[in-house]
Amino acid sequence: MAVKFKGFRSVFVEKLAKHKRLIKEELERPSSERRKEWLKKQLQDTRRLKKLVEELSEERCPHCGEKL
Repeated sequence: MAVKFKGFRSVFVEKLAKHKRLIKEELERPSSERRKEWLKKQLQDTRRLKKLVEELSEERCPHCGEKL
């Protein structure tokens, strides 16, 4: 398990919020005008960021690193 620094959590939270806002704006467009490849890539990045933020938010044991 890699060591993750919680100091960057706020940066990732802001980036996640920005991704969600951009995706929402894109989904408001008519289906024929959507950038489908861009949208697919953004959704993948958003899922990855969401998972990272959740990992950084969890409390872990200082000895073994497992979830509390």
